[in-house]
Amino acid sequence: MPQKLDTKIEQNWVFCDGVMAIHKLYGELAVSLVQGCWRQGVVLPRAGADLGGWGGLSAFEGANDILRRLGLATVDDRLTVDTDQVFQFISDRSQASHMTLPPIDAVLAAWISLMNQLGRASLKRLPFVPHNDIMPVMDALVGLDYARMLDNTFLWTDKIGRAMQMSGWWDEQGFSYEELQERDVDREMRSALTSIPEEVRLAALRDDQMTVAKALQARWVAGAWLPDSIDDASPWRWAALGPEAKRLVQLVQGADGPSTLAIN
Repeated sequence: MPQKLDTKIEQNWVFCDGVMAIHKLYGELAVSLVQGCWRQGVVLPRAGADLGGWGGLSAFEGANDILRRLGLATVDDRLTVDTDQVFQFISDRSQASHMTLPPIDAVLAAWISLMNQLGRASLKRLPFVPHNDIMPVMDALVGLDYARMLDNTFLWTDKIGRAMQMSGWWDEQGFSYEELQERDVDREMRSALTSIPEEVRLAALRDDQMTVAKALQARWVAGAWLPDSIDDASPWRWAALGPEAKRLVQLVQGADGPSTLAIN
């Protein structure tokens, strides 16, 4: 009869696996941050390369700040090691008891904002397909339950919530601000659809989002369509209604995407 593993030994194995997974996550995040801040094409940067010069874009500033705290960038945003050495460099620092790294949630927050800026990851709680460049990070995140796989997609878990909140993308209840805004737009445009004027409906069928936005600005007031346009039709006002116009066009055309009424 096979012997049962000692509970303490089994717990130690689980603990060691978790510790090693954290070291791996630090390393993968560091590599991804370096690659995300590099602007010179597919050739990976070497020590001394300039990762700055982003003109104050907050996502890149935040990423470079974390790279400095990780020991990977100088005060003037120069890379301190070659890219192909970044993973091992950070893994070693993560495992060294005398080294202090920034909290993993702070690193994740900077990474999330940068990847959103680059269009490589989603901030929503809906399933998404990440960019191939960040698959090593996603695999490491799954290993620590920050995300889970759903068929060929990934889905954020509650564990990523702290980093999402630190970066300003989720609220304290774990809801995505982007999805909450989309839900509000969806509800309002479904209401607008029920009594949409014929000329606006026809513009939507032509996929003329500019005309639809102008009509929303000029005639959709306090939840009802006016028979005539109001006088103030400032371009900046109707231009701000792009999300509403896009959603109304989708509803008119019947191109209904995933429901935004139910937030995970």
